[in-house]
Amino acid sequence: MKRLLLPLLVIVLFYSDSVIHLVFPESLFGDEQVAVSRLFLIGLLFMAAFLDRNTALKYSFLFGFFFDIFYTGILGAYMFFLPLIVYISSKLVKVLENHLFVFCFIVLFSVFLLELIMFQLNVLVERTEMTAAQFMTTRLGPTLLLNFVIYALLAVPLKNAFEKLPRI
Repeated sequence: MKRLLLPLLVIVLFYSDSVIHLVFPESLFGDEQVAVSRLFLIGLLFMAAFLDRNTALKYSFLFGFFFDIFYTGILGAYMFFLPLIVYISSKLVKVLENHLFVFCFIVLFSVFLLELIMFQLNVLVERTEMTAAQFMTTRLGPTLLLNFVIYALLAVPLKNAFEKLPRI
């Protein structure tokens, strides 16, 4: 039974990215601002830091593929970049102190990196007409703020959950 807790938690985090907009209304940041929840990425980073990096990489690869299928039109984008960001962040956690305050900056850096990579991919395949300045003000800022709030609310419960899960 305990072996099912980790996949169940990952599935809940995966689907919570699309459900989180029901908790935080779109008008919170204004009509022109776009805030994207990256709770799934935050969960993967907690898994890599407080459970097992290799398990987090496997889940990030698998669910990155699912994320590409369900949410994006570019197959392979999240499947490749989610594990890369999880790997980079796990290395940062080992170099820096493994404390929730420091980990907050690593999480926000990871969200920033993912958003920047996805924006550049969309520019590359001409799926967006947004300029870099528009991206910074209308999407990146609100996204970082929303994910900071999510981190502040869920850091301790997620850390405790991943520390109590059995290592597979």
